[in-house]
Amino acid sequence: MSQKSITITGGTGLIGQQAIQFFLKKGYTLRILTRNTKLLNSTSIEYFQWNPSTQEIPDAALSGAHAIIHLAGAPIAERWTPAYKRTIIDSRVDTALVLLNALKRIPESERPKIIAGASAVGWYPSSNEIQAEQVSRANGFIGEVTEAWEAALIGFQDLGMRTISLRIGLVLAPSGGFLGKLKPIFNFGLGSAIGSGKHWQSWIHIEDIVRMLDWTVSHEECEGVYNATSPEPVTNLEMSRSLAHGMKRPFLAPNVPEFVLRLVFGEMSAILLASHRIDSSRILATGFDFEFPTLNHALKNILS
Repeated sequence: MSQKSITITGGTGLIGQQAIQFFLKKGYTLRILTRNTKLLNSTSIEYFQWNPSTQEIPDAALSGAHAIIHLAGAPIAERWTPAYKRTIIDSRVDTALVLLNALKRIPESERPKIIAGASAVGWYPSSNEIQAEQVSRANGFIGEVTEAWEAALIGFQDLGMRTISLRIGLVLAPSGGFLGKLKPIFNFGLGSAIGSGKHWQSWIHIEDIVRMLDWTVSHEECEGVYNATSPEPVTNLEMSRSLAHGMKRPFLAPNVPEFVLRLVFGEMSAILLASHRIDSSRILATGFDFEFPTLNHALKNILS
């Protein structure tokens, strides 16, 4: 294991930071692609500067690596101005393109054999029905983003690489991410459901998403698209009530009306109100086990 190296993009993000620590503990050496020139290399981590907008990337970041874990992408939970919409898509497609072009320069014998990339449950239309990987994508901007995100991996398939796309749900983590925005509100006793609270939310503990990245990279039979969500989705009301209970805070505030969310977040409010009841049976069929399959277990770990 100590001889294997993984190249990671998006290493400063929520999942990327956790992935770095996880793969270091497993004995991998890591190559991190970054725009930050001030990070210092160590015996187990080597940093490489890249600039996807100008297609600049050192071949040494990829040559001889065992796999690529591609997590780069601008945050989606921001107000969607026309310019920022372009940034969201370009940050996913352009980064994949610069990786692909670099791999084409590298001799086939030295190329990584695997690439695992992030996608999102925003692929799916809003619905209260259980949805599995074969469901057609949603209309609208997020559907377009996830389609472009996943389509960017087709070029790697053409190079003979094994490709994996994980459609990730709401990531629950001790700091940052989905809960990072909610905990201050709930801490003041102002937490509540949003809209009707009846829409479904599919979530995953951050440790499970990183374990799933490792699982799919390590198992040759894993290929294609997998839903990266807990096997037990909950309604927004259940999620909100469980968070208040876990934080030992009251849950008395009225639901936040949909029109308020639209005023504050604009078009982006659609992802806050979308109902995603996602089926995780395909990844379970590979033998993967969730360490945190239930919301109460996950919140107890995160909030402890």
